[in-house]
Amino acid sequence: MRLPFRNRFRETPRIRFSVHGDGDEDLLFVLGWGNEPDHEHVSWLLDRLGETYRVHAVTIPTNGWDFEDQYLAPVQSYYEDGDFDAVLSHSTGGLVAAHLAERVDDPPRNVFLSPWWGTAPNEGFESVVLPYVLRLPTARRLFTVDRDVSAIGDLKSEAEFEEGPRGVSPAFLRTVVDAQARLPAFREGDVVFCTLSDRVVGVRAIGDRTPAANLRAYDGGHEFFASSGREAVLDDVLAALDEGPAAVR
Repeated sequence: MRLPFRNRFRETPRIRFSVHGDGDEDLLFVLGWGNEPDHEHVSWLLDRLGETYRVHAVTIPTNGWDFEDQYLAPVQSYYEDGDFDAVLSHSTGGLVAAHLAERVDDPPRNVFLSPWWGTAPNEGFESVVLPYVLRLPTARRLFTVDRDVSAIGDLKSEAEFEEGPRGVSPAFLRTVVDAQARLPAFREGDVVFCTLSDRVVGVRAIGDRTPAANLRAYDGGHEFFASSGREAVLDDVLAALDEGPAAVR
């Protein structure tokens, strides 16, 4: 995707890798949009995963405009340089991980947490404006999605939520929509965790792709790790990373 010269360097998309825990096996974990390893509930999840795994956390850019070059290629390179049997991913990270499995010679077992495979239904002003926003040739954050902290999880603090990125650019939205349209076929060894009341990502897109036997629904928000029932869900996530769909059937 090419952007006008004046827009291409307004923000430099950066992808970061960090290692957490001292487990015996390596686990690649592609975080969601706006998630940082030092966020309270992300940190909780990394600590718990780190009891079993050496977790390689991927912090993705929040305003990239080229899915292949700025998201997928760096993660693929890191994956191929490591030794990973499984990949955990959340939200936008789940979009990256789904494409990664098609690009590598030895695909991992994927465990997806609330993957962003489709856009949540928009109402009112958003539904009218969004199609026009997508056409604008700019990487400036012109569009603010109207979401509230309760959609993330009942443990999520208002303060941390307000500190995160809120605006998105037409270029970012366009490259995400394109990547969603090109998703590879679902792999039978993968597992998806989601809440059927998710208001951040499109639940229908998850249901359309995921066989019932590979889906583990939970009660809570978009981030299970910021929701009250997270301990029970985490037990199943760890089992799914180890055993695949058999753990949730």
